[in-house]
Amino acid sequence: MVRYTHVSRLTALALVLGGMLAPRAAASGFQLRDQSASGQGNAYAGISAGGSDISSMFFNPATLIRFNGNRLQLGLTEIMPSSRLQDGAASRPGLPPAVGPSTISGPTSSGNIASSATLPILYALWSVSDDFKLGLAVNVPFGLTTEYDPTWAGRYHAIRSHLETVDIAPTLAYRLDERWSVGVALVARRAKAQLSEGIDLGGQAQAQVLGSGLSDTLDGQTIVSAGSADGDATVNGTGWAYGYRLGFLYEPAPTFRMGLGYQSAVRETIKGEATFNTPDLTPAVQALTLANPGNQAEVANLAASWQRAVTDNSVSAVLRLPATLSLGAAWDLSGTFTLASELAWTKWSCFHELRVRFPNPSFQPDNVTVENWKDSWFFAVGGTCHPEGPWTYRLGVALDRTPVPDATRTPRIPDSNRTWLSAGASYQFTKTFGIDAGYSHLFCKDAPVNLSAGNNPANAGQYFDGNLTGTYKNSIDILAIQARLVF
Repeated sequence: MVRYTHVSRLTALALVLGGMLAPRAAASGFQLRDQSASGQGNAYAGISAGGSDISSMFFNPATLIRFNGNRLQLGLTEIMPSSRLQDGAASRPGLPPAVGPSTISGPTSSGNIASSATLPILYALWSVSDDFKLGLAVNVPFGLTTEYDPTWAGRYHAIRSHLETVDIAPTLAYRLDERWSVGVALVARRAKAQLSEGIDLGGQAQAQVLGSGLSDTLDGQTIVSAGSADGDATVNGTGWAYGYRLGFLYEPAPTFRMGLGYQSAVRETIKGEATFNTPDLTPAVQALTLANPGNQAEVANLAASWQRAVTDNSVSAVLRLPATLSLGAAWDLSGTFTLASELAWTKWSCFHELRVRFPNPSFQPDNVTVENWKDSWFFAVGGTCHPEGPWTYRLGVALDRTPVPDATRTPRIPDSNRTWLSAGASYQFTKTFGIDAGYSHLFCKDAPVNLSAGNNPANAGQYFDGNLTGTYKNSIDILAIQARLVF
């Protein structure tokens, strides 16, 4: 009973930490592969075949069968990303035939839009017998934070994007015979999200005024126009969802093993509030009333519609988080060296769009960002040198393909292909206590953004965001450390 009490307290602590810390995605899309300091050292090569410790249960629950005794692991991963926009340009398509295209004001390059963050991990193992193991994993499997100057030229597309998730996964593994083992985990996932962006309220009001046949000038001055009445909207929400993990471990020989792990897709329903910060349009409404003396009722109806469109309200969004299938292999070439490889497939094609729903779409239509992501692949190869003595050394390299198509890349998630170079080491202080450290540098390809506003002012959610082009220069450094205790 005491053991379960300690584990539950540590789980609560890790859940609190996971809720406080918002990581920048360090794998393709906004997936976080960074769940093990020892795995970090060889770029997660062979982690689905068992790795070096019980942190492999995140990738394949069946691997718990390889470890004896009761164990506890606590770790922290520091993710240090850099993402900078260069050569940006933003413009409005205009409102033909009266209003032509125009440049959107604001900075067209950025400093680092991604801040560093610390990712906690917790694992526990209880050996019921040699053939039956129980485990617990607490992880942050998906996360994203990007933030811009609120006056930047692409503000109508994005200002702040923030997602954090925390998984709590009780796990069990069972040895079927001397070669085959199976494992399963049930996953409870909490998600928290925040999205904000600018609103070109002046441009949208001008389009409605002109579309209604009203005059938009008074004493030779334009009353409402694009960029003249900017506001912003922020959506905050949380949700719980549930999934599972499955795994198989095959050990045909003492020196070779293979593992297959599956993490299910999870459909998160995020519920929360949308809040608006907009300028007072009362002077503009008064001016429109004076400019259109015979259409006061029409002006009043427009003013009412503007007010309803920016009224704080409840919102919901469905976030489809993908399934992942991973295959790992490890081969002990000698008593002191292990060669490993890992292949993982993530079904990001489930992420078609990011849609925020309001309760009354006739007043506040859905806010939709088209994503149309594709499935992605990760491949790693690495080696572990474990000579006699307390030290273990690791090296690895990985190729991580982005799921983001060039055509739909947005400033919220300017992801690109990555190449990992990793190194790490472990030191065993006693038979029951050791530490692991791992470091990776991720080289990222340039990520172009080329978003078009289209030519239909009725599609306000896209048209008034404007055209946006530019190139993101990205790189990521990751440093992980963990402590292992056997008792």
